[in-house]
Amino acid sequence: MNCPNCGAENISGSTFCIKCGANLKELQSMNNNVNNVPMNEQVAQPNFVESQNPQIPQPIYNQSQNNNQQPIQQPVNQQNNNTALNYVTYMISALLKPFKNFKTEEAKLCDTKISLILSAIIASLMMLITLVKSMISVIFVKSLDYSTFEYKTSVDFSRLKDLNWLSLIGKNLLIFAGVIAAIALVYYIVSLIFKKSANFIKLLSISATSLIPYIALGMIVSPLIGKIWAPLSIFAMVIGIVYSLLIFMNLIDADLSFDSIDLKIYFHLICLSILGSAGYYLYMKLMVSSVSSNLNDILNMFG
Repeated sequence: MNCPNCGAENISGSTFCIKCGANLKELQSMNNNVNNVPMNEQVAQPNFVESQNPQIPQPIYNQSQNNNQQPIQQPVNQQNNNTALNYVTYMISALLKPFKNFKTEEAKLCDTKISLILSAIIASLMMLITLVKSMISVIFVKSLDYSTFEYKTSVDFSRLKDLNWLSLIGKNLLIFAGVIAAIALVYYIVSLIFKKSANFIKLLSISATSLIPYIALGMIVSPLIGKIWAPLSIFAMVIGIVYSLLIFMNLIDADLSFDSIDLKIYFHLICLSILGSAGYYLYMKLMVSSVSSNLNDILNMFG
C-alpha cells in the first residue's frame, strides 16, 4: 500500500510508514470516511500535506452555520480607501470618462477629508480663473484713435491697484465653495424628504466633480475661442453646462434608486427648481448691487 502522506510504498498491513512514520491505519480510516460522504455534503478541506508544512501560508476560512468554508478577503473599496486620491489625475479623467472614473474612486470620495479637499480645490480653481480674467480685463485698455477712428489696445499694469483684491479672492472663493455645498445640501435634504438614504459627503464629491467640465469648457475654453469668433464662445459655454448637468444627474441616479421614473423626475424637478430660484435671486441681488455701486461712482464724479 502507498502512504497517503508522503506516497512511499509500504508492505500491506503495515501500521506506520517506513519513510515518514505516519500512522497508516488512521490515514486510511480518514480517507474512507471522506469517500463515504455523499458529494453534495462534502465540504472543501485544506490539503493535508500542505497543512503539515508550516512554511506554506494557509488561507483563513470563515465558518458559517452550514459549515461552508470560504476564504476571508478584504473588500476592494476598503483597500482603495487606504491610499490617497491623485486630484490632478482625477480631474483630468473626469473630463474623459466621468462616470467610470467616479465609480473607480468612489470609496475614497466618500471620505470626509478627501471630499472637502476636492471641493476646496474646485472652488479655488474657479476663483483663480475669475481673478485672472479680472486682471486681464483691467490691464488691457482699449482706446479710440481719433486720427484713424480705430481702437487700439494698450497695457497698463498700474491699473491693478484699483482692483478689489479682497472681494476677488475671499468673496469669490466663498461664493464658489457655497455653490458646491448648496447643491449637495439641497439634494441631501430633498432625498430625506423622499425617504432615501443619501450620504452628504458623497453628494459633495458628486457636486464638485460635476463642475469640472464647466470649468474647463465654460470658464477656460469659452473666453479663449471667443476672441476668434463669438458664437464659438457661446457654444463652448452651453456644452460645458450641459455636460456638467448630465454628469451630476447620472451620478445622483446611480446613488439613489427610485421606484418609478416619474418619482425620479419629480425629485430632480424639486431640487433644480430650488437651486435655480436661489441662484437667480442671488444673481439679481449681485447685479443690482453692482449697478448701484457704478451709479454711485458716476454721481460722486459730479458731486
